[in-house]
Order: sequence, then structure tokens, then C-alpha cells
Amino acid sequence: MYENPEVPTLTPRNLGALKISSRQITLLNALGEFGNLRRAATAMHTTQPAASLLLQQLEERLGVRLFERLPRGMQPTLYGEVMIRYAQGAVHEFEHAQAQIAELARGATGLVRVGSVMGPVPSLLTNAVLAYKRAHPKVRISIEVGTSDTLLPALLRGDFDVVLGRLPDQSDSQDLDIELFENGEQMRVIARAGHPLAGSSPLQLADLITLTWILHPIGSPMRRRVETALQTGGLVQSLDIVETASILATTAMLEASDMIAVVPNDVAEHYARYGMVAILPVELPISMANIGLLTLRSRPRSVALNTLLQYLRGQ
Repeated sequence: MYENPEVPTLTPRNLGALKISSRQITLLNALGEFGNLRRAATAMHTTQPAASLLLQQLEERLGVRLFERLPRGMQPTLYGEVMIRYAQGAVHEFEHAQAQIAELARGATGLVRVGSVMGPVPSLLTNAVLAYKRAHPKVRISIEVGTSDTLLPALLRGDFDVVLGRLPDQSDSQDLDIELFENGEQMRVIARAGHPLAGSSPLQLADLITLTWILHPIGSPMRRRVETALQTGGLVQSLDIVETASILATTAMLEASDMIAVVPNDVAEHYARYGMVAILPVELPISMANIGLLTLRSRPRSVALNTLLQYLRGQ
């Protein structure tokens, strides 16, 4: 019979000794996606009885019930949630292996997938990648820019090899190796070149209350810190806000309006050098968490990744 303790003891680490077929891994992924055995079987191109037998054999082998059978579907138990995460990780690892093999077949010597928040892109990330590519031209570097609250789950899923970012508040970091950089990130308020406030004497936040602000989406660390700073002055409830994490959308809207935006200092200076934006003379009382290199403890590091990490550290 199935065990039913309150707290599950199954973990991906001790699952390694179990014999789980690729079909069962596919079934777990499909059940996690659809929550329905019939739809999961259809997605696997098999019959419902065959899928039911696969699940029954897996549950008997583990000695626990993975799903509660409901009238209109299936709901994972705590054990089932563990197994779904395990199955998702296995699929991502296989997809990563396929991508690496494809790169090797095309003559490359490796693939490193990097996720980064916006701030380090103009200087730290760009300088490291350019130097790395000069020394290792056959290694493919894939870069995706986003916010920490979206990049971190992608890292945990196996979509990235390294994330250059910060831990969102209240995040669980036990599965991560974290190397923080010493200097915190300064935030600046920018507007279009020629903005009416660009040549003003030092401004106060209250001077900007009637303008439309472009901010990162709700949930991102930067958005939370900006709102905390504005709440101190009682301003956040009065703001007209446009939300985007896209720097292209941000600069396009700034160029065509009198909107303002909050961006990291390196980003502000990068666009100001080309005359695309003006940095407004206002102090933001924001203390951003330090940026760091985030990698998964459970994933072995390739030689290509370890070498890129050295460049990112400035070594």
C-alpha cells in the first residue's frame, strides 16, 4: 500500500537510484501540463489505459501516490509535485544536451546560455563576452535580457547556464551557487534629449509627479525598490505608469514624449553618450541588492561555462 506521511521524503537526489523510463518521464510532464490522464495520453500518442498502467507502475515502484484521481482530472500530491519537477528537469537536461550536440556538429566547441538583467549589459557583460569571443571564437554564446524574477525561474528550469542578476526578495537560494559583486547598482532617471527638465537645477522627486513614468513590471526587484523609494515621499499612488522591461520600448517612448524612466546607471550613461537620452538631476533613494553570478549547484559546469565565468569575474 501507499505511504502517507505528512512531509514527503522523495528528492531528486535520491531518485537517481530509481529506474524510471523515458515514457514515464514524458507522462509526468504531460500530467503536470494538462492535469488530465486522457489529454496526457493523447499528447504522448498512446492510449489512456496504457498511460494509466505507466503511472500505476511508477507509483508502485515508489511506494507513494503521485496523483489524486478527481472527477474532472488529476491533482498531483506533494510526491507528485516532486516527480513533476524531476521530470521537467530531465527533459530540460536532454534538450540542453541536444543543443550542445547540434553546436558541436556545426563545428562549435561549446554553448553557454546567459540570462542577464539590463544593468550589466552595456559594460560588464559586453566587455566579458567580447573578450571571451576573441579567445574562443567557436563557442556559441546565447544571451537573453530580462528581469530577475523571470530569469531565476528559467535558470532553475535549466534554460540558462548562468544568470547575471539578483535574487528576488524572499527567493529560495538553496539550489544556487551565488557569487555577488561588491558594488551595488545605482539607479538614474532618464528622459529624452531636450526634455524640459533636462537642463534644470537639482530636482526633487515631487517635481516629477505629473509626468508619466516607465517602470519595470510589478514583481521585479527593481520595481519594488523604486516603489519603496516613492512611497517614502507619498508619491506612488499618484503616478501615471507604463510597465515594460524592454529597453527598446522604453527609449522609443522617451524619444516620442516627455515620459521619464528609471534605469541602471550604466544603461543611462550608455544611451546618454549617443545623445539618445538625458539623465535628469534627481537623486533616487534606492538601495538595489548587489548583482551576482547565479548558477545551479546540481548542474555540472562545462569548460566553456567555467571559462566565461572567469571573464565575467574580470579575471
